[in-house]
Amino acid sequence: MIDTDAALAALSLEDKCRLLAGKTTWRTKAFPHAGIPEVKMSDGPNGVRGEGHGGSSTPGVVVPSGITLGASWDPALLTEIGELLGTEARRKGAHILLGPTVNIHRTPVGGRTFECYSEDPELSGILAAAYVRGVQSKDVAVTVKHFVCNDTEMDRMSVDVQVDDRPLREIYLRPFERAVKEGGAWGIMSAYNRLGAEHCAENRGLLTDILRDEWGFDGFVVSDWFGVHHTVEAANAGLNIEMPAPVRVYGTKLVEAVKAGEVDEEQVDRLVLDVLAMINRVRADEFVVTDEEQSVDDPAERAVTRRAAIGGTVLLRNEQASGPAVLPFDPATITSIAVIGPNAVTNQCMGGGSASLTPFNHRTLLAALTERLGPGSPTDATIIFEPGVRTDRLTPLLRGGQLRQPNGAPGLLLEYMNGRTWDGEVLVEDVSPTSLVRFFGSIPAGIDPRAFAVRITGEFIPDTDGTHQVGVVSTGPVKVVAGGGQGATVIVDDPDAELPRSQEFFGYGSIEVIETIDCTAGVPVPLHILWRTVAENGFAAIRVGIRSAEPVDLMDRAVTAAAAADVAVVMVGTNDEWETEGFDRTTMDLPGRQDELVRRVCAANPRTAVIVNAGSPVTMDWATGSDGAPAVLTSFFAGQEQAEALVDVLLGVADPGGRLPLTIPARLDDHPARANQGTTEGMYGKPVQRYEEGLDVGYRGYEHRGIAPRFPFGHGLSYGTASWGAPAADRTSVSAADPAVTVTVPIAATGDRAVTVVVQGYVAAIDPKVERPAKVLQAFAKLVIEPGAEATATLAFDGRAFARWDSAGAEWVVDRGEYDLVIAASATDERSRVRITIT
Repeated sequence: MIDTDAALAALSLEDKCRLLAGKTTWRTKAFPHAGIPEVKMSDGPNGVRGEGHGGSSTPGVVVPSGITLGASWDPALLTEIGELLGTEARRKGAHILLGPTVNIHRTPVGGRTFECYSEDPELSGILAAAYVRGVQSKDVAVTVKHFVCNDTEMDRMSVDVQVDDRPLREIYLRPFERAVKEGGAWGIMSAYNRLGAEHCAENRGLLTDILRDEWGFDGFVVSDWFGVHHTVEAANAGLNIEMPAPVRVYGTKLVEAVKAGEVDEEQVDRLVLDVLAMINRVRADEFVVTDEEQSVDDPAERAVTRRAAIGGTVLLRNEQASGPAVLPFDPATITSIAVIGPNAVTNQCMGGGSASLTPFNHRTLLAALTERLGPGSPTDATIIFEPGVRTDRLTPLLRGGQLRQPNGAPGLLLEYMNGRTWDGEVLVEDVSPTSLVRFFGSIPAGIDPRAFAVRITGEFIPDTDGTHQVGVVSTGPVKVVAGGGQGATVIVDDPDAELPRSQEFFGYGSIEVIETIDCTAGVPVPLHILWRTVAENGFAAIRVGIRSAEPVDLMDRAVTAAAAADVAVVMVGTNDEWETEGFDRTTMDLPGRQDELVRRVCAANPRTAVIVNAGSPVTMDWATGSDGAPAVLTSFFAGQEQAEALVDVLLGVADPGGRLPLTIPARLDDHPARANQGTTEGMYGKPVQRYEEGLDVGYRGYEHRGIAPRFPFGHGLSYGTASWGAPAADRTSVSAADPAVTVTVPIAATGDRAVTVVVQGYVAAIDPKVERPAKVLQAFAKLVIEPGAEATATLAFDGRAFARWDSAGAEWVVDRGEYDLVIAASATDERSRVRITIT
């Protein structure tokens, strides 16, 4: 532990102002003379990426994405996941994990919906607090993000979010409040966007008045990367750390602001003391930053992530017009299985952007099903795979056995050199296992981050004859040549990075340039890539994708395979090109012809299970109604053990434990924020997004407008059955000063299988003069009950469950009158009510 007062006294003004800014993309600056060590941060929140670069990212544990964890409705599980990630952070030498993400699922097409827990603030906040406690139990700090209203990716760096005080307090701030008050969060990350015309990183009302003075937060606030713009405003607001380097706002500019009297040195001292307190909390003087990152593949940790994936897998539908339910499959009745859909062979276990990392080896759904049911297994079934459709937004990346270095080994050879030309001395050699090379602010030792170039060489092995499209997206100058000799084709030649920019790579990538080449199956095609960085922002990347011609009978083959099999499994969804940080989706529809594929396969085989592998809601006209798919389940993006968990659920080895953490609308136009989803031009030409739906977020809005969703918030089925007894409240008359109520609900398992039950408790005001939504989730309990057993669900409605924000008085108030505590299995599946009176 460092003596914070002594350390502060040992720092000059210049030192203090420099401490408040990053030294690199992921580290703060050390001051040895004051005993202050370097601190390292790492992206999360569904893993710990570390400082990997190019092709050398350190593999790590990938836990389920936020939406899957939200679907678990299981705070104890979130604590376990947090503990695992705290351990992983230590292995990566990181003191701070940049997560969890607790922004609200305000729209179903937000680019980072998969990162966040829920559309409901209480569910989000309870789970976030549990995650925070788990991570910080390992002496690793969190930064709960993004504070606040970074709920879409539209113009995220500049948009001015305009939201009334009441929804701001009751919905958007609430998860952060729980994470601070109940989780004890040591860190907060400010959002990119503005709130009421002020950038969140420079908003004193947020960072000091609410966060510190009202909630009692005693930690540090770090900016989102490049998310702070003005020195005086940020310092006086209470922003502790500007990230990343190079310093743009603090450092020398902050020194000048202090000398000019625009920022008091006492305020700088307060900011520094918060940073020093964090250093002690994470024991940075004991856990010294090194360049060695450990990669530990622990079977016990795989088991935790598998259990978490099962806990967040939601069985949406399981019925047939006649006969028993399709799921779980009985291996004894299966001799052949048709596995269909492109996601069945890719295992899309996470979304794109800063939440992505290199996972440990993990199997696809096809591989997991083949191992469990295929030839050589006790079932010894025939497994037939057909992709059915293509869904890529960009030309597909090359991986594994498709790539070969000049020496014949797998991958592509990377040769690094300093300078801005491609003919310099090679200083570092590396290997990339894929045709995507990217840098999240980290580069090999000895390479100049401001000016370096890379030569990438190797070859790819086509698996089909005919024409192939080669596509390139780059953040910097690039030249790509495919083929050799007289047959070489220049795919792109952009030495000055003059290609138009696109939304790829956070908006820094070029448009995709595509050229066509002829290939012969099995005949290697040389690849020669010259690429240079212009990484002023710390991020740089290049991707080369190759797409073969699509067979005309691709879908017909899939339908034929399904018709001939005993059962069919169709895995449809999106990938990290469709769902990623940097932009929102424009539609809920599945990419490509996947909807048609599902309909035709289900028509061909009545024993079909459809898996939706997407990080946020998709349109599923085929999922409901008398002619809907027999069985539908979603794991969202469920981490590295996703395939194993799905097979456990398909075979009934495990019960699907998830319940929807958001509403799935029947169509995009139904969602409550649809009319206010985009941005408009505000004052001085700045983009504005108005949250005019107010409190009508998620299930509240559907109920208020009388619109039936495709699947409601909180919905999910179990393989078991249960009966719910009458609820009982510990008191039915309470005072406004102390309105807390506890309700117990007896539950009995009535079938021959264990049953998963999530009992949800909503508060509904009876007096129409009380201005509240029709009902609001305020408590829940998750139970797993063995066959023939009984259990009691306990729902604790605390005092805040009955409070609303009074904007006029700027305070929480409890209105007197009658309230119903609605006991439900989902937002539309009410089981009973308990009437209480607040006097």
